[in-house]
Amino acid sequence: MNPFATFFVGASILLMLLIYIGTAVHKTKRFFGTLLVAVTALASIYTVNALGIKLGIDLQGGSEFIVKLEPGKNEDGSARAVTSSDVQQAIDILDRRLSGGGTKDMTLQPEGADRVVIQMPGISEAEVKDVRTKIQQVAHLEFRRVHPDGAAKLEQIKARGGIKEPLWTEMSYSKPETDRNGNVYATSELVRDMPDLEGDIVANAYRVVDAEGNKVVLKLNSAGAKRFDELAADHYQRKMAIIVDGQIHSAPVLQSKNYGGTAEISGGSKGFTEQEADTLATLLNNPLRNPMKILSESSVSSAYGQSSIDQGKWVGVAALLITTLFMLTIYRAAGIVAIIGLVINMAILFGAMSLFGFTLTMPGIAGLVLTIGMAVDANVLIYERLREEMEGGKTFAAALDAAYEKAFSAIADSNVTTLISAVILFTIAGGLVKGFAVTLMIGLLSSMIGALIVTRVIFMWIVDKNLLRGVNALRIIPDKVFDIISKSPRFIIASLVITAISFATLAYKGKNSFGIDFRGGGRVDIVLKPGKNITDAELDSVIKPLKNTEGKDIGTYYIQRKGDPATGKDNISIRCEELSSAAIESAVSGKWRQDTIDGTSIATVGAVIGDEAAKTSLIAMAVALVAIFGYLMMRYEFGFAVGAIVALFHDVLMVPGLCVLFGQELSIIHVGALLTIAGYSINDTIVVFDRIRETIQRGGGGSLRELMNEAICKTLSRTLLTGPTALAPMIVLLFLGNPAMLEFAMPITIGVLLGTYSSIFIASPLVLWYATKTGTSLKRQVLDAQIEQMKAQQAIAAAAASGGKT
Repeated sequence: MNPFATFFVGASILLMLLIYIGTAVHKTKRFFGTLLVAVTALASIYTVNALGIKLGIDLQGGSEFIVKLEPGKNEDGSARAVTSSDVQQAIDILDRRLSGGGTKDMTLQPEGADRVVIQMPGISEAEVKDVRTKIQQVAHLEFRRVHPDGAAKLEQIKARGGIKEPLWTEMSYSKPETDRNGNVYATSELVRDMPDLEGDIVANAYRVVDAEGNKVVLKLNSAGAKRFDELAADHYQRKMAIIVDGQIHSAPVLQSKNYGGTAEISGGSKGFTEQEADTLATLLNNPLRNPMKILSESSVSSAYGQSSIDQGKWVGVAALLITTLFMLTIYRAAGIVAIIGLVINMAILFGAMSLFGFTLTMPGIAGLVLTIGMAVDANVLIYERLREEMEGGKTFAAALDAAYEKAFSAIADSNVTTLISAVILFTIAGGLVKGFAVTLMIGLLSSMIGALIVTRVIFMWIVDKNLLRGVNALRIIPDKVFDIISKSPRFIIASLVITAISFATLAYKGKNSFGIDFRGGGRVDIVLKPGKNITDAELDSVIKPLKNTEGKDIGTYYIQRKGDPATGKDNISIRCEELSSAAIESAVSGKWRQDTIDGTSIATVGAVIGDEAAKTSLIAMAVALVAIFGYLMMRYEFGFAVGAIVALFHDVLMVPGLCVLFGQELSIIHVGALLTIAGYSINDTIVVFDRIRETIQRGGGGSLRELMNEAICKTLSRTLLTGPTALAPMIVLLFLGNPAMLEFAMPITIGVLLGTYSSIFIASPLVLWYATKTGTSLKRQVLDAQIEQMKAQQAIAAAAASGGKT
């Protein structure tokens, strides 16, 4: 896209938004509002078509590795800490070795002080195995001269009981050297006891093929070329050992005295196979001063990614249809306005993701589905206000103005608190979960645009053209006041019982409550073709004889299954030990790939990453709760803030244990879900608290208990309506989503139910209890805050008037 055109369109949208907000003239507001909505929607659609949506590895297939640089060794044998230059050197070398001559799409970036994140989208399963091997081969490279009479000297050393030759040491080959007939002729060499050259002299190495067969071309940097030629002149027609991690991988004969910075390694009389030449080139492209360790791995086949995309489409369409049906059933014609706002909201969301290059992941699709429910929530709040204002005797136009004005505070507050959780999740999360945070943040902003601007502009046209005279809403709750506060003790007791069950489940399960994200381990996910099946017994027969990457037994594993009604495909998930996932995936794919398996994915998390994820998650939850409490303290009186935060703890603390009780293992995705629940729970509570404050400010008799009951009942219809709008997409995920979506949908479903329940039966009674126990007059505090707000508004108006006169 042309950057000047992008800037011009963006500046125009901003200007139209400022005019829309700033003008009080109805026709001007309607005109620029219409222009703003049309330009924004068209620009978003054009951007998506022009740039497309960047898909994450879990959707397009590929691999992500997190590798750690281990401390190296100084010449005296002491440990040498990893520096930023070591990390950058590792990135440069890995890029050269893994990029395939620049033909592969690959991203390498530092993470922390000693880690590198490698992302390689779109690579095949065979390439994934090759990449894994190359990363694991990254180690210390050096060159040492081989003793000209090494074989004889080694015999002498054995004869005299192992007494070493001064300045020389015996070193083994990584695998025995054989002739063309496969006969072993050497298992070790006598080499210099100190390196003659380090691996940093290598500029590049690659395999070539000529009439003599496979060879490896070795390119040296300028300093290395000079030192290498000096050694070649002194050691002409003798062997030079190429050593990696204390093992000889090749010992070619120096055939020239002057190489001029380029040497060819032919493999001797036997020659190299293609694989041997590639392996040697890989090792030579390895001047790292620090060995590397894979801390975590996530690999997804392209077929598995496409299956996830297909499921995402089904889930999105189903969620939109259910939401549309719900809005039309409850609000009739006005529901169409909400759906138009929702569609434009989704267009803006996708356009923003495309424009700024954000990546769409599987958790991101779940975030999109959640956005559908949360966007409609704002419309329900406005429509319920609109119905109340019209019942109070106002005209449709006046009721619309009042509904949007009065609903704005609750919509803004609830979105800000959810945004706080999303920002914290984006900051602390990594990999795929960050995709959920991105879609949630953009979705919150776009949903506010859809609810407060798009639908408002449409209603302006409807009123001006006299297309509607009101909102004919289905009433699900009778318009009367129930004594809900008096029933609160029994609900609080029920909450305590459920909380105890939740905690007891976590205690009983212990570490088994946690998935591989927190305790480390591996997981292999397999998507079967429609109508195909692999029994547990068949899997056991293949898996049990396997060895892990260290050559040990495969260890413990267990198998889970879930059908996918949307595609007719079954999903098999095999949980295993950290070093076993690659071997299991390779064996299962090798046996059933052709006619049974549609796609596979691997996730491996080391214990270090798991421990860090657990600590980071706890910090994130604590920071989110403190930030939300701080915001509530600024916006509300202390008693309301305490009630809201206790209700929030009530919702968040119950969910993990209940998810484990229903068969899930806690993962990073659950952390994202909990932070989302925190925002949603506060959302419901804020709406109730706003109405309580409004009821108090309106005046009239009655105790605080009676005013609270009235406020809760006034918002009861909205509370019970928004629950299903948020739940409907999550239920779709529960029944149609793949295991990753299910992992997200279950805690959100539980959290939405708890949030709806606590906003009615827990939060307000706690506020009343606090006011009673402390002797605080909440009515007085609310009225005093209202007076202070009015004084501030009058001061601002006076200052503006004074400025206008001067």
